[in-house]
Amino acid sequence: MPTVKAANLTKFDAGGSGDNIIADGYIKSVEKVWIDTYTYSSAKTIGVGLVIEVASIPAGKKITGIKVLGLDAATATTTCTVQIGTTIAAGTSHATLFLAATTYGTTVARPIEALTNIPYELTGGTNRIFLLFAGASASVTAGTITTIVRYT
Repeated sequence: MPTVKAANLTKFDAGGSGDNIIADGYIKSVEKVWIDTYTYSSAKTIGVGLVIEVASIPAGKKITGIKVLGLDAATATTTCTVQIGTTIAAGTSHATLFLAATTYGTTVARPIEALTNIPYELTGGTNRIFLLFAGASASVTAGTITTIVRYT
């Protein structure tokens, strides 16, 4: 079976140290994590259009992963959809940048993870990462939505 190299490893093996050949944040970097929670104290309905901001990440950082826990059959008694996006300080919103509408609730018993545009370099000032609820409203019992945003 043939062996091939990814783009940055090819540059590194050709003699590059990574400091001036490979974009900052892709090697020799320390991943940072923004962990946050949003807690429901009693049964509520998550209405269509509800936005929960979960992280504030500076421009120039690269998002390497986003995970949402707590939106599963244990907490949601009906299904709904959630999107993961970002708002730049200037007000530009990209509601489905990291995750298009994904069903959660009675049919989902797993973490929701951002699967598109990762890694993604943030530009344009401080960026707010948010969850946007769409589709039908979901009945949610008491519980906690936990988000983990990883970036370099």
